[in-house]
Amino acid sequence: MAGIFWCQQTVAQPKLANGYLGKSKLYYGAAYYPEAWPMAEVDKDIVRMKELNMNVMRIAEFAWSTMEPEEGKYNFKWLHEVIEKLNKNGIDVVICTPTATPPAWMFEKYPSIARLNENGDTKYHGGRRDCSYSSKIWREKSVQITEAMAKEFGKKPGVIGWQTDNEFNWAPDYSDETKGRWHAWLKKKYGNIDNINKLWNTALWSQTYNYIEQIPMPKNVRHDAKDGVWHHPSLLYAWYNFTNDEIRDYQLLQIAAIKKYSDLPITHDSMPGQLVDYEKVLTDCDFASVNCYHTYTVYNMVATNYDRMRGYNKGMHWLFETAPNWSGGDRTWFNHEPLGSERAAIWMNHALGGQGSMFWLWRQHVAGQEMVHGSLISAWGKPVANFETLKKLGAELKKSSDFLMDAQVKKAKIAITYSHQATYGLDIEPSVGGLKYYQDLTKKFYVPIFDQYLLRDFINQSYDLSAYKMLVIPMLPNMSNDFKTRLKAWVEKGGIALIGPMSGYRNEEWAGHSEGAWGDLEKWMGCTVEERVPLTSKPFDPDIFIDLNWASAGMADEHVDLWTESLGNVKGKVLATYKNGLLAGKPAIAENAVGKGKVVVLGTYPGVVSFGKLVKQYADQTGVKAEATGDPGMVVTSRVGAKGAGSVVVNITDKAKTIDLPFDKYTNILTDKPVNGKSLTVPPFEVLVLKK
Repeated sequence: MAGIFWCQQTVAQPKLANGYLGKSKLYYGAAYYPEAWPMAEVDKDIVRMKELNMNVMRIAEFAWSTMEPEEGKYNFKWLHEVIEKLNKNGIDVVICTPTATPPAWMFEKYPSIARLNENGDTKYHGGRRDCSYSSKIWREKSVQITEAMAKEFGKKPGVIGWQTDNEFNWAPDYSDETKGRWHAWLKKKYGNIDNINKLWNTALWSQTYNYIEQIPMPKNVRHDAKDGVWHHPSLLYAWYNFTNDEIRDYQLLQIAAIKKYSDLPITHDSMPGQLVDYEKVLTDCDFASVNCYHTYTVYNMVATNYDRMRGYNKGMHWLFETAPNWSGGDRTWFNHEPLGSERAAIWMNHALGGQGSMFWLWRQHVAGQEMVHGSLISAWGKPVANFETLKKLGAELKKSSDFLMDAQVKKAKIAITYSHQATYGLDIEPSVGGLKYYQDLTKKFYVPIFDQYLLRDFINQSYDLSAYKMLVIPMLPNMSNDFKTRLKAWVEKGGIALIGPMSGYRNEEWAGHSEGAWGDLEKWMGCTVEERVPLTSKPFDPDIFIDLNWASAGMADEHVDLWTESLGNVKGKVLATYKNGLLAGKPAIAENAVGKGKVVVLGTYPGVVSFGKLVKQYADQTGVKAEATGDPGMVVTSRVGAKGAGSVVVNITDKAKTIDLPFDKYTNILTDKPVNGKSLTVPPFEVLVLKK
C-alpha cells in the first residue's frame, strides 16, 4: 500500500488561469463518439456541427478498446485525424480519459480489477465503472492509458481541456485488497482502536472492537435493508468517507499523469444529488463541470447545480451533459418536452455563469446501450425534430458571446450551504420520515430564495465565507469544527446567518452532542434547544399539522414541517412560537445578536412563503438587492464587465411572466431591439440578453 498508488495527497485549489477554458468565447457542442462510426461520417458530421454553430466536442471517454486494442499497443491515429478535422473547421475538443469502460482483454488478463459487491458477486466486462477504485493493478492500468493519451494530445492543437473518467459512482468494493486499505485508512485517521471506541461509543450493543482489523466493511447503507446488519451510523459514515477518499485518490493519479505532459485545464463531469463527494473530487480540478438531466417542470431546481458550480470559485463552469430533446426511453425519464424548453435550459446555464454547454449526445447510437436517448442527429443520419430551435440557440450564443465573456455574473452576497456528507448521513439516519436531502433542500430552501430573485451561491463548508453578507444553513446536521469556528468569526464581523432547521446536531463522526442539542454552537448562538419533536417531510395525517404564531404581521399561514424544536434561554427576540402541538406556546424561531452580526435560529421549517419572506427581510438588512421583482419562476442575473453591464433573463417555465428590472432602458443583444425593463412581460421559454 505504499508508493503512488496510495495517494491521498492534499493539493491547492487550482482554477482557470484566465477564468475561462480555451478561447475567450462561449462554447456550444455535444458528446461525440466517432469511434462508433466509419471515418467517412466525420466530414458529414462537421457540416451539421457548423450548421448549428457548434464549436466544441467532447470525445474519447468510452473509447479505450479502440485506443488500446491490445495491452500496450496503442492506436491513436484515428483520434488524431478526428481532432485535426474538427480543429480545421474551428471546433475545439475536450478530451476524456476512458477509464469508465476498460476493454475486455483487461478483465480477462487481470480479473482482480473487477469490483466485488456487498453480496460477494464480481462485476465483469460489459458495463461502466465496474472496477475497484482500490485495486493496485487497476490504478496502474488507468495511469498508463492516461499518460499515453497525455503524451499524444497534451499539446495537440484544438484540444482545450481534459475530463477525468465519466461520472464517478459511489460503489464500494469488498475485496481483501480494499479491506487492507480500509484498515490502513482507519489507522491513519484515528490512530488507535481506543479512539474509535470512544468516539463511536461502541459499548452500546456490545460493539466494542479489540483491534482495528476487527472493524468490518459495512454491507448495507440503511438499517431497513432486507438483508445484512443494522450497522453503527458512525461506522457507515466512516465507510462513506473512506470510499470517497478512494475515488479522490484514484482521480489524483490521473490528474498527475495528465500534468506530466499537459498544461491544459482538467475537470470531472459531476452529477447532482449523488453520494460521490464532489467537494473532494472538484477541489482537485482546474474548473467545475456538471451533467444535468431534468424535465422542464423542475428547471427552477436545476438552477441549483449552476449556482453550486459557480460557488466553487474556479472561473466559468461548464455544463458537460444535458438532453437536447428527450432523455432515455424509460417511463421514469422525460420524453416529449415543449418546443423551446431545451433552448431555455441551455441559456439558464449561461445566464448563471457557464462558459460552455454540451448536449449528450451528437448522434444516436445505432447499437448498444442507450440507443433510445435523445440526440442531435438520428442513428440514420437525419436532424432531430427540434434541430431548427437548436440552430437558433447556437446563433444566439455566438452573437452574445463577446458581451457575456466580458460582463460576468455579479458576485453573490448570499450563500446556501450544501453537503454531500449530509446526503449520506441523512440516508443512514433519516430522522424525518420521507426526507430526501437533495430534493428537500432544493424545494424548501433554495426555490424560495430563487423566487425572490436574490442571487445566491451554493457552497460547501470548506469554502471562504468572507465574500458573503448572509448565509443560509439548513439541513446541515454535521457541521465541521472548522466551519463552526469560521462561522462564529464571520457572524461577529457583521454577517447574518439563518441556521436550521436540522443543523448542527451531529458531529464529525455522525454522533450526537451530550453537552447540548447543538454542542458548542449553543455557547455563542444566543439560545438553546429545550425539546425536539420530529415531524415528517410529507405529513399524511391532518391531526398532526403544526402551525406558528408570528410576532410580526405579513407572514403566511402555513403548516411547519421537517421537525420542531423549542428554543430556550433566548437572549434576543422571539420571531415565532408554536400555535399547537406538544410544543404549543414555546419559541420556534428566534433572532440573536452576535458581535456585529446576527444569528436567526430556525427550530422548524415555517413553510415556503414564510421562509422566502424571512430571507428577503434579512437580505434587505444587509443591503443585498434583488435582481428583479414581480412574478416568480425565472432566471435573472445581473452582469458586470469592463465594457458594459446588463442582465440575462430566461423564462424557464411554460407560462408568461412579468417582472421589473433595475433599469428602464436596455438593448436586447439577441434582437438588437430596445427593451423597457419595467413591467417586462416574458413569453414562455423566452430569453433576453440585455445590455444596459
